[in-house]
Amino acid sequence: MKLGPVSPYRSRKDRPGSAEESPPGLVADMVRQFADPYAFLRELVQNSMDAGTTRIEVDVIRGADGDTRTRVTDSGTGMTPAIIESALLTLFSSSKEGDGTKIGKYGVGFVSVLAIEPEAVIVDTWREGGAWRATIQRDHTYVVEEIPPRPLSGTSVTLTHTMESSDFDAHAESVRQSLLRWCRHARVPIWLSITDFANPQGSSRTQLDRPLAVPAAVSVSDVDGEDTIVLGPGMGAEHLGPHAVAHEDTTPFVGFYNRGLTLYETSTESFPGLEGLRVKISSSRLKHTLSRDNVRREQGFDDLLDRARTLAKRSLPGAVAEALRTEAQRAAAGADPKHYLALLEASAHDPCRLAATRTWFPLASPLGDQRAVCMADLAAHTPRGEPILTAAEPSAITAAFAAEGRPAVLCLHASVVHRVAELYRHGSVEPAHARHLMIEELPGSDLSGSDLALALETTRCIALAGVALERVAFAAAQGVVPGHAVLAREPTRGIVSLETAARAAARWGNGAVLILDTRVDAVRVARACAGRQPRAAAHLLARLLLLERRGPLKASLNDALLRDYAEGRG
Repeated sequence: MKLGPVSPYRSRKDRPGSAEESPPGLVADMVRQFADPYAFLRELVQNSMDAGTTRIEVDVIRGADGDTRTRVTDSGTGMTPAIIESALLTLFSSSKEGDGTKIGKYGVGFVSVLAIEPEAVIVDTWREGGAWRATIQRDHTYVVEEIPPRPLSGTSVTLTHTMESSDFDAHAESVRQSLLRWCRHARVPIWLSITDFANPQGSSRTQLDRPLAVPAAVSVSDVDGEDTIVLGPGMGAEHLGPHAVAHEDTTPFVGFYNRGLTLYETSTESFPGLEGLRVKISSSRLKHTLSRDNVRREQGFDDLLDRARTLAKRSLPGAVAEALRTEAQRAAAGADPKHYLALLEASAHDPCRLAATRTWFPLASPLGDQRAVCMADLAAHTPRGEPILTAAEPSAITAAFAAEGRPAVLCLHASVVHRVAELYRHGSVEPAHARHLMIEELPGSDLSGSDLALALETTRCIALAGVALERVAFAAAQGVVPGHAVLAREPTRGIVSLETAARAAARWGNGAVLILDTRVDAVRVARACAGRQPRAAAHLLARLLLLERRGPLKASLNDALLRDYAEGRG
């Protein structure tokens, strides 16, 4: 058993066994290098990975008396007493020196466990049938002792505190956030268990590690041995909703990792060629600075950035185009459009900018078997000088246009119309319902007896004005209400422009078939009244139709209509 001060502050040339003691105050000075006091978890996870662990368990446990233990356990190679004293407790005398596969180089990481001021730090380690415990007290003295052996190998580091329930909740959340910040892409499973015996409902167990990926609608990657680069567009990503890790919801975002452990992440530093992107680079060639708050800017760092730029330039536009086509088809079929909208916005910005032949839009109604078309085809199927049509949802109008070979873009968001307008150089963009009506004459089976009587009586009344109509009919129309009753002057089924309907309302005569819009108030009221007073309803409707056609009626016609009505009532 050995009792003495923790001596993590010998220089590199001072090997274990030196009688020199650490200058006072250096422990506190060294601890203060860690801007995030909970970054000690990164250091412990890093040590566990360096020791070859296949799994890491993090336990935060509070007993009923407030005794709190924060423990990180691995299944690595474990340590001997000599390693504990020379590598774990001595600065600049690390067993990782000279090993290019290890992240740490300076032997200072373990000191970070003192950053949250534990009452004690207990290190249990076991290997080759032996087990040992190092206990570090608040005054930085330590004891190394032998403990009963355990099977296999591994290391457990426990920090002890005494906490009230509210302090424990804040501490547990800080542990969770720190693991997410520094270790979420670690290449081994990391499980966090939180247990509060005074509040069992607050207990939980969660796996925190996740693949190296960026929050984007599409991403591309480059994997070469220990090097992994993944990137995707950040433009438009707000359509995807909040990401589980809030600070990744920024554009640009660039993160650097070693074996998945975070070295440096930024949304403020600019890297030419990666603007507007979300990028993550993990490589064993990346190293953290001595202060642990940045990545060292060495040749490997520059090489990896060059590879990221090449990946973005060569692969990302094609990936965006293919994903945009797929998502446009899915959105047209009714799927959540969030990925489509994100991709569409990305396609309007470098380095993901797409030409008209690669920018895809969902259709309100299929064009043959096509649910989506590229901008070039959209323009080709739109008559020259005519606007490209849009629609908020599928309708009889969009289906009729599609049957004629003219597409209407499904307007899922204002950005869709904006993007179409940007790309369409030959005309404007407008809703399909803005200037068009879909007319379908109501069949006799849909008409009541009073409807048929109203139509016949209205035809007779108009004959008093010298116009012999073939008949009056009613239609179910879709699109805007034109403001006049007559939609057409001859049997019509299909799309009619507002201009055509307006001409029909003003220019009809002998032999015409007047198709009336059942949505117009006058027609609707006349149909409702026809069951009780068919003659009065027909006279009023006839006057309305004549007014729309000719304007104010002549006195002689007024007299004729009044006499007819009076004779009918008599």
